[in-house]
Amino acid sequence: MNRNASDTSDNKKIKVGILGGTFDPIHNGHLMIAKEAMKEYELAKILLIPTGVSYMKKDVTDSFLRYEMVKLAAAELNNFEACDVEIQREGNTYTCDTIAYFKEKNPEYELYFIIGTDSLFSLEKWRNVSYIFENCTILCATRPDDGDETALKSAEKSKAEELNHLYNAQIKFIHCNPMDISSTEIRAYRQSNPDSDLSNLELPKSVAEFILRQDLYNDKIDEIHQLLKEDLRPKRLKHTFGVVDTAVILARKWGCDVEKARLAALLHDCAKYLDTESKIALCAKYGVLVSDVESANPELLHAKAGALLAYEKYNVSDCDILSAIYYHTTGKPDMSLLEQIIFVSDYIEPGRTHSDKLPLYRTMVMEDLNLVTAKILKDTVKYLKKQADKKVIIDPLTQETYEFYKKFLNEKE
Repeated sequence: MNRNASDTSDNKKIKVGILGGTFDPIHNGHLMIAKEAMKEYELAKILLIPTGVSYMKKDVTDSFLRYEMVKLAAAELNNFEACDVEIQREGNTYTCDTIAYFKEKNPEYELYFIIGTDSLFSLEKWRNVSYIFENCTILCATRPDDGDETALKSAEKSKAEELNHLYNAQIKFIHCNPMDISSTEIRAYRQSNPDSDLSNLELPKSVAEFILRQDLYNDKIDEIHQLLKEDLRPKRLKHTFGVVDTAVILARKWGCDVEKARLAALLHDCAKYLDTESKIALCAKYGVLVSDVESANPELLHAKAGALLAYEKYNVSDCDILSAIYYHTTGKPDMSLLEQIIFVSDYIEPGRTHSDKLPLYRTMVMEDLNLVTAKILKDTVKYLKKQADKKVIIDPLTQETYEFYKKFLNEKE
């Protein structure tokens, strides 16, 4: 069989490299191999693809967080792109499915799949490996001696030749000097050195900063992530991580306790999907009043119930954190700095798209937190009043909060 015969004869084919992996986290070693592959084989671009549900690895960091780190890393390099095809796929992740996806979606691509030496010796165990060999070239990173291909380890050469012969594959080598770093070592270092700024590790700066903002590879936070996966749907979990990122940035900017901001943001929606009966029962258990408005609109109860669930299930006893969760939807007059940051972060986090004013607010909040709080409340009250014909009732506390903060509008406008 003449594999890729049409590819080699078609000048319009775009040579695209694919580097997949758990990327927990992505580091400079991954990127160095991809850059060397791009240079040596004249690839037009590199797709960085974090795995979704891997059948080979368990207990990995949430796919959204890993994808965000990959996006940050890709943004620092020309012709590198993050791709979420595998994390969007349901069920286990298999390379053959990813190759098939690009063959159908992008027939103009000539695919080069990048692997490490260890993967070379396990390739035959991969699902539908003959399809992979038929539809892409395998680029294997190896350690050369003075760039001389004859110095490749004999075992690597022999295995490549064996697979090329058995499957009519095209396995080629990337001549580079792999970095002595692994994601496992980075996670272990982070757990052993929680106060480190990670600047001594082979991580893209933006990735290191993201790890610190989200407090990744912290056993306590990892445990909360696992519990939240039980309580929240993927879309809401993604929103939650966006709120965490925003809240930490604002806490650092405005001098708020970062750890409290992170934890409040992480748990602010923990009761979002509790059924109405459970939310009411939780409030009754702790003697929390359910207003007439909340009884008519049970969705509003998720903030109060969230504070109670954070206390009961997540073992949070800090009153500042619980209060920030409690008031994150309505706000309250004269909020504490932490309450205000969670209230604002919930509205402006990067995943929100409900208002064309959001880009402005995200910039403005770094200059004037009170003004943005007032503008959010003004927009919210205006929106709710427009929904009056749909029997949407404004929570009196939201109106009271707006009345308190609108003075900041008067001062600025």
